[in-house]
Amino acid sequence: MTVTVLLSIILFSLMFLVGGFKGIGAFISLWLNFAILVVMITAISFGFNATWILIIGGGIVLLITILSTGASEQVTANALLVAIVIMLILAVLIFPLEHLAMAQGFAEQNSDSLEGLSLGINISFVTIGVVAALLATLGAIAEAAVAIATAIEEVRESQPDMNFQKFVLASTRVGQQIVGTAVNTVLFGFMADFLSLAIWFAKLNYSLATIINSKLFVSAMLSLLYAILGVILVLPLMIGLYRWQEHLKKERKN
Repeated sequence: MTVTVLLSIILFSLMFLVGGFKGIGAFISLWLNFAILVVMITAISFGFNATWILIIGGGIVLLITILSTGASEQVTANALLVAIVIMLILAVLIFPLEHLAMAQGFAEQNSDSLEGLSLGINISFVTIGVVAALLATLGAIAEAAVAIATAIEEVRESQPDMNFQKFVLASTRVGQQIVGTAVNTVLFGFMADFLSLAIWFAKLNYSLATIINSKLFVSAMLSLLYAILGVILVLPLMIGLYRWQEHLKKERKN
């Protein structure tokens, strides 16, 4: 039995014990997302348009991730809509920034591993960098969207007579706490991924200028900033969505 299989069994058992059937659904969604990732990689390697593959595949990943939470229909719809809008906003932002940063492809630290291998794969590494950068943000965005949508919906259900201005203030307070927690989660994940590289830089006495201009550091930092930006955008867009829904309700009554 391999370590991967053993850890998968342990994860499945814990998710079932803690979450019941919702935990099983979340476990299945992990493997579905992995399968979608494999399909996306295969499609891009066959020469399909990476932009459309990214948009379609990213949307499906968000759909599966949010549906697996087992939230109510209203929460799921709002979270999915906001998450997709943020994904599109980040896509528009990431495309030019990745071209300007020129941090895509392999860094000099990978040269030993690539020795004797050909890099002529007929696929733009800029495109691959964009796909990787956007996919890295989807998990944090989906998690924050569901958490904030659930909290805002609970505020509305607990005090249905609250005027909309107070509702926005209460939702903002709750949402800010969730955003702060989500940002910390993203930050700690970055620190864990960057730890070995940071030790390497320190042991080899890299200067600050060399570290800042390293492809590995720049790509990791950009991924972190994209994810944090995506999480921060969830709260204002979610409140804006509820404001728009409230406006539609008033128009229907009139």
